[in-house]
Amino acid sequence: MRMFSNMDVTGGFSDFWGYIREPRPHRWAIWGVAIALTWFIFHGVSEYLIPYEKPKAQIIYFENWKSTRSESEIRADWVARAKETTRLNAEKRAEFQRLAKSLGVEYDSTEADRVTRETLGDAVAAAAMKKPEPVKTHSTLAERAARGPRAASTAKPQP
Repeated sequence: MRMFSNMDVTGGFSDFWGYIREPRPHRWAIWGVAIALTWFIFHGVSEYLIPYEKPKAQIIYFENWKSTRSESEIRADWVARAKETTRLNAEKRAEFQRLAKSLGVEYDSTEADRVTRETLGDAVAAAAMKKPEPVKTHSTLAERAARGPRAASTAKPQP
């Protein structure tokens, strides 16, 4: 640590400045090549290694309603959207319940299930929260071990 406490860089800068000022025959050409090469490398990195994509134009659509809509039509639209949102939330909640059950975590959704049944009705709520049947692709190692060894009569002896 002691050797860095008394740093003096003026000698190094003066040597560098003296080297630059000496007249050499190709001094300006070398400087030009050095600057062009540096610019080329930095430009290549900024253009190709760190690309910037300009944002594309977006078209955003929105619903356009008639100005003559009645209050009952507006409320019916609100209710339909609320029911759809509730149905989607019930499906997500059922997925989270299955995940929590597989991880052994308590997940209480009785209040949310009650609201879903009140909003959608019992049949639609039950369909939204229905657990899909798991797809069985192959037997597990435990199932194969429980079946026991294969019969010796089906296996052909190796010579």
